[in-house]
Amino acid sequence: HEKGIVEGLVATGFKVINVGICPTPIIIHTKNQLNIPTGVIITGSHNSPEWNGLKLLSTVSYLHNHDLEEISLSLKSANFRNYNTNRKAIKKNVRFINPIPNYIKALYNHINIKKIKKENNLRVVLDTGAGAGKYATPQILAGLGCEVKVINNDLLVNETFPRDIEPISKNLKDIIMEVWQGKFDVGFAHDSDADRLAIIGENGVCYPEDIGLALITEHLMKNNINEAKEFIFVTNLASSLMFEVIAEKYNAQVIRTQIGEVFLVEKMHKLLNDEPKSSIFGGEGSCGGVIFPDFNNTRDGLFAA
Repeated sequence: HEKGIVEGLVATGFKVINVGICPTPIIIHTKNQLNIPTGVIITGSHNSPEWNGLKLLSTVSYLHNHDLEEISLSLKSANFRNYNTNRKAIKKNVRFINPIPNYIKALYNHINIKKIKKENNLRVVLDTGAGAGKYATPQILAGLGCEVKVINNDLLVNETFPRDIEPISKNLKDIIMEVWQGKFDVGFAHDSDADRLAIIGENGVCYPEDIGLALITEHLMKNNINEAKEFIFVTNLASSLMFEVIAEKYNAQVIRTQIGEVFLVEKMHKLLNDEPKSSIFGGEGSCGGVIFPDFNNTRDGLFAA
């Protein structure tokens, strides 16, 4: 898939920055930092391993369905015989980078890392599912002072994933057992592109997606209540009403959008411009996606962990 996409982009006049195997949140963060208007992510995300797909990026978020329909129509009328590429063109127009170190540095700069490292003695077990998160999340947690054990980190001998990739309770028996046995304080699990995070709490309880988002929301509001900024929490219509309950405790505002990450991100992007004195964050309770738009305008399972 990668070879064909790169060759197609070069043949149609694009210059390409290839980041290799990399979590979706890091790709989007890198795109923003480099002021690149668009991008392509090859991923099956949390779908079954026989599926693969493309996430097509816009300036702010992902392309809308109507954008994809226009692309589909234009492809049907395109004459691909007019395009060709060669090794010389690939070498000239493709640059390879590893964005993970810069992402981790930016993440650490965004949080109070000194305070976290001073107070942190967490024992964490991480189930990457052999997905792209394996290249970043262990480093992030260890750098924060956590004692980290990583499981299900490699593909099996037959090149298949070690577990079903969607990070929900029925697929996370290994990590649930690790926490239940008392060896660890908390467990984290990703899907294949690490934009989602499942949380396994004490006694091996795998929290439903909206509960995980609620725990993060409560923590942020509780620990930043003395700041002058107003909290604005953005979520979709499918998320639990518990977010209104949490928001009421901290005099925060809840804004709901239609279902789909693109609608949350676009709303948050607008709020960052319209409400610069407010603290804006949110996510999709329906899939455990957490979004901190002042750091990264996408669901970010690494930052959430």
